[in-house]
Amino acid sequence: MKSANHILLTVLLLACSCAAPKLAVMSFNVRQSHAKETDPANNWGNRKEACLEMLTRQKPDLLGLQEAQFKGQWSYLRDTLSAEYAALGVGRKDGKEKDECVGFLYRKDLLELLDGGTFWQSETPETPSACFDEKYERPVTWGIFRIKGSKKKFLYMNTHMGLTDNSRRKGMALILQRMAQYNPEGLPVILSGDFNTVYANGVFSPLKESMADSREVAPRTDRIPTYNAWGNKNKEAIIDFIWVSKTLKCLEYRTDASAYGGHTLISDHYPISTVVKF
Repeated sequence: MKSANHILLTVLLLACSCAAPKLAVMSFNVRQSHAKETDPANNWGNRKEACLEMLTRQKPDLLGLQEAQFKGQWSYLRDTLSAEYAALGVGRKDGKEKDECVGFLYRKDLLELLDGGTFWQSETPETPSACFDEKYERPVTWGIFRIKGSKKKFLYMNTHMGLTDNSRRKGMALILQRMAQYNPEGLPVILSGDFNTVYANGVFSPLKESMADSREVAPRTDRIPTYNAWGNKNKEAIIDFIWVSKTLKCLEYRTDASAYGGHTLISDHYPISTVVKF
């Protein structure tokens, strides 16, 4: 006959194994290193260690980056954090190592990447190409993940959208089409990025049918502008988002305006994060 302690231990182990997993997701536009900053303190070489400090202190489970120059920014963060994180991402101009990367890092001990890749917001999404009516390439990096120790899977996408309403509208239509294509199982979806427009813009209307802005639905949240414009109050705006399927529960949302490494601003965008429960 089993003892009461043995039965209690069995119940506790079953409860732990059935607990709904949580995931900390961050999106961060690091401000590309080729920009000539008015204040030299804002040059990448002077703030890269502060960005790294932020990441090592916050420890996101899944991190989407924007504007990270493949050589020097993406490679620096990817390689420095490689003990804990695996990575997926390509240079936007050639699909290899040229120019910016909108890739993602993910915790190797928590997440298993089952499938993934990159497409471009353009008329030729399978090849590196400019975003509809503008001159810049706008990739989308995606992955199907399984949360280790559970059967939970999800689709994640990370991007940096265009500067014009037309490019954003067409880009969003393509993103939604690819969501369905990559996700025949109807898995939960997380979409992060710098969207270059505000929540009220009509480009988000089709997205809002199935997804929610984590900032809007989390019980603990804020309204801090995500684009800080290097301290120019006249240009601040909320243009960075982490969208989640309505089947997911957002426990909290945060715009991280903290100082790191002696830098009040570690980029012209603040990192944003949310914790989702499956």
